[in-house]
Parts: sequence; structure tokens; C-alpha cells
Amino acid sequence: MKGASCFLAPILTLVLTSSALAQPVTSPSPASAITAEPTSSPQMQGMMQMGDMDSMKRMADMCQEMMQREKAAMPFIIGISVLFGVLLFVALVLLIVLEIQWIKYWRHLLKTQNRAG
Repeated sequence: MKGASCFLAPILTLVLTSSALAQPVTSPSPASAITAEPTSSPQMQGMMQMGDMDSMKRMADMCQEMMQREKAAMPFIIGISVLFGVLLFVALVLLIVLEIQWIKYWRHLLKTQNRAG
């Protein structure tokens, strides 16, 4: 009984402290966010939209360049992967051959030992 209480005491303590420390997340009300935002003229909004469009165009161009680089590197990645697979296959074949040779060697060794003994 004492062992069970020693095991349960830390778990119970952990559960109680984690639930006591957990605080509900409070977010600002939408009404206060709307009133805190300054009103801007239509010209300012148009400029902000143009700036957003420029940054989106730059991001799209950067993404396009990255995709082109990845596409150009793909043959090298595939070639290295195939080479690695071939090397693993050769290693597996050599391991199988070694196992067969090892079995033949020990069979021969045991036969000569039985004849001599």
C-alpha cells in the first residue's frame, strides 16, 4: 500500500499543479480592436494595397526562383539516391556471399574435426 501511495503522490501533485497553473486565454474584444484602429483616408488604403501587392509579387517571384532551383537540382538528387541504393544493394549481395562462404568453411571445418576426432 505504501508503494502505491509513493507512486500516486507525485502524479497527483503534478496534475493538481498543472491544472492550478493553467490560465484561460483571454483575447481582446473585437470592439476594442476596431476602435483602436485609426481611420485612414481612401488614398492611404490604396497605397497600402499597392504595397501589399508589390510584396506579394516579390514573394511570388522568390517562390518561383526557388522552385526553378529545386527543379534544376532534382536530377542530381535522384542520381545520388539511385547510386546510394545501388551501393546498398551491392553491400547486401556481398554480405550474402560472405555468409554462404562462412557456412561452407565451418561445414568443412566441422567435417574434418569429426573425422580426426
